[in-house]
Amino acid sequence: MADENVGATPQSIQGEQQTESGWTRASDEDVDLYVDRVTDEVLACRERGRHLFPTIRQTGIHFTGVDDDGLLLRRLTCTCCELAVKVEKWEGFRGAGRRTRFRRVASHLEYRTGPDGQTYLAPSGRGHMTPRQIGDSVASKALSGQTLTALRKAATRASKDEKG
Repeated sequence: MADENVGATPQSIQGEQQTESGWTRASDEDVDLYVDRVTDEVLACRERGRHLFPTIRQTGIHFTGVDDDGLLLRRLTCTCCELAVKVEKWEGFRGAGRRTRFRRVASHLEYRTGPDGQTYLAPSGRGHMTPRQIGDSVASKALSGQTLTALRKAATRASKDEKG
């Protein structure tokens, strides 16, 4: 018996879960438009796939408030893009030997709007932009106007120069 889905591309388990959850990948055109409108610092965080927050040893630990559950709140701003704020919730308790101990119990990210109206997140409804897509778009823009043939020749020359 012939399989009914002969022309269908098989999906991995992750691909099937992605389809079920409604997660969609942003188009290359949407990624290019996003890359054109954000700063290099935002692109660095997006391409890296994470933000750079200062450590406790770098800045100390200061709490900015207390939530409804009595947990201490600490807010950290990304030192690269300055648009992401990590909000940490800490609890204090008496440990063994009557020493007061502190433990981070939760954290989440909040995004703020920059001074020029710039946002870290892409407009909703455009799909998810991966760090690889951001890097590919940045590289494509940096190499625009160059031909593949010229790039291959230059890479071959560089390889020969490197070997000696």
